[in-house]
Amino acid sequence: MFNPEHLVTLRAVVEEGTVLAAADRLRLTPSAVSQQLTRLQRQVGQPVMVRQGRGLVPTDAADVLVRLAERVVDLDERARAELESLREEVSGPLVVAAFATALRGLVSPAVTLLTDRHPHLQITLREHSPEESMPALLRGEVDLVVVHDWTDRQASPRTGLQAHLLGLDPVDLVTLRDEDLTTGPDGVDLDDLGGRVWIDDTPGVYSDWLLAALAQRALPHRIGATVDSTGARVTLVAQGFGICLLPRLGRDVLPEEVVATPLVEAPTRRIHAVHRDASTRRPAVEAAVEALSEVWRAREELPNSPAVAQA
Repeated sequence: MFNPEHLVTLRAVVEEGTVLAAADRLRLTPSAVSQQLTRLQRQVGQPVMVRQGRGLVPTDAADVLVRLAERVVDLDERARAELESLREEVSGPLVVAAFATALRGLVSPAVTLLTDRHPHLQITLREHSPEESMPALLRGEVDLVVVHDWTDRQASPRTGLQAHLLGLDPVDLVTLRDEDLTTGPDGVDLDDLGGRVWIDDTPGVYSDWLLAALAQRALPHRIGATVDSTGARVTLVAQGFGICLLPRLGRDVLPEEVVATPLVEAPTRRIHAVHRDASTRRPAVEAAVEALSEVWRAREELPNSPAVAQA
């Protein structure tokens, strides 16, 4: 039989593109990775990686073995999940990754619930953007991720993954409390915000939506700052520099002089907890998803999606 460790190493080399990157991902030395590839190639009786220019390219044999590696990893995880379900208590390691505001406003209080209920659970947290989280989940580096997509840009679910929709995270308009605003029953209409200075995010959904909406309405405006940090944006608003958009999840308490107001037809992101299909029966994963859902339901400022409300 092929050595499962060698198969996983080959998969890492194929996905990362270099021995060095694969070694870093597997926390091995490049020499150890090369040795495992050599042993696997000897066992297969044909090349698995060939050099092309300065890089390595997988052969047809490697493609076959990578598919086998994926099945081996999946079977291993399913077996571990079955074994964990036989225990009387929820325990063992659990690695959770989330983007910054979810880590602060959702994952952190959920971890408090989990550690109180399951003291033998060993939780490790990592801050990752959704673009970083999903590959890490597929590679098996994390067990559960909290990610977002957008109501108008819904991401297609990946094969082999299971997503749990937690709810919706609307974006509000953040201004000085004494800002001259026209507020209707659904909040402030962007049409009434011409001639303002905006504190924008770096290119992304917020920025794309704001710039496109301003251009579509031909509203005069100026982008006075481009800032990633939500705290820095709030500080600039408090100093009277301009106005900005901020999501509700993980938002710190605003200064007394700053207020958040709903925006008509604001961009809204959907928040998901995602794990691998093979982890479905892991008690630790099930407990974590339930804790995240419980924390979300307790946050009155965060509306549930229709699917969540019917659950």
